[in-house]
Amino acid sequence: MPPLPSPSSAHVVVVGAGILGTALARQLALSGARVTVLDREGPAAGATSAAFAWLTNQTYFRNGTSLSDGTSRHYFGLHRLALGAWRRLHHELGEALPVRWGGTVQLAPGHGAEHDLLRGDLRRRLAWGSPSRAITATEARELLPGAVVADEAVGFFTPDEGSVDPAGAVAALVDAGTRLGVDFRYGADVTAVEGAGDRARAVVTSSGRIECDHVVVACGADSPSLLDPLGVTVPLVDSSGTIVHLAPLPPFLERVLLASDIHAIQRTDGRVVLARHYTGTPVSDPAGLDGEGLLADAATVLPPLRRAEIEKITVGRRIVPADGLPVIGRSPLYHNVHGVTTNAGITLGPCLAQLLATEVLDDVRVDVLDPYRATRFTAVSG
Repeated sequence: MPPLPSPSSAHVVVVGAGILGTALARQLALSGARVTVLDREGPAAGATSAAFAWLTNQTYFRNGTSLSDGTSRHYFGLHRLALGAWRRLHHELGEALPVRWGGTVQLAPGHGAEHDLLRGDLRRRLAWGSPSRAITATEARELLPGAVVADEAVGFFTPDEGSVDPAGAVAALVDAGTRLGVDFRYGADVTAVEGAGDRARAVVTSSGRIECDHVVVACGADSPSLLDPLGVTVPLVDSSGTIVHLAPLPPFLERVLLASDIHAIQRTDGRVVLARHYTGTPVSDPAGLDGEGLLADAATVLPPLRRAEIEKITVGRRIVPADGLPVIGRSPLYHNVHGVTTNAGITLGPCLAQLLATEVLDDVRVDVLDPYRATRFTAVSG
């Protein structure tokens, strides 16, 4: 068997040019690898483009109601690492990265199920080391100048969270990767991974065959079709997410706002994105979300939105593994093939990229990823 290539000479093919794939490509290139990124459509064309893109360390996770307290706490810790990874990335890329660190204000009525859920979320955050703090309605108004907040509202503020323009972030990562020599190729389908012995030797596309030393599959909803034949099980739950995108407005919303049935972010270019159910449950938004109705409801809380115009409404497929946790796997057939699929891909992307680059190039098993191995599904199904 030929010797393994050193990290400085390895050729890695990354399938997928969303936030995960582009962040990973840059990280691999920084480590000296030669990197080729393949995507059927183009950068940020899949789930990334339709993301709400709240950078968070939340404690309640989509489709994760059956998680043990210990697993939820570990996943919360991964989110904490992820926020640090975003701050490092912001430091490295500077103003090219359209990220905003204004924190998050979460509000709920003064009583009822939503109130109880918010209180439980805050208790877990505090117990697990979050800098979140309870706020009164008066404090919420100070954090959200001009917002209409009911006197009986309760809430909390998390100062270290933020938001990002996902398409802009991918563009910045593509630019940074290109400067490092990453080869981005679009417009071809990846149809198979060829191997000999226990190692993959090439990726087969509709445009030809690409020889390589490692393969990482990070193409969201398309990942199962490539990974299943390689022995990596990636069960996904069908889930859609609807975002209302508004035309640019003068700056008025520095923080992420999660209020009753209204989630709002103003991005660095002035555009505001609105959603109703983009975190927690239900798993899917109701069909035919009324964009004008959502805007009208949001304007009752954020008066500057009264003069806003809807630019577009996107309905994207969320990437939601069956148990709500990331799925990270190495193929049992070809040991140099890795796969990664996750919900919260925007928040987790740069962090998972760093950890996966270590596993791929240094052949080190990163312990922090162990709760998210794809083998947990193989064990259940077997």
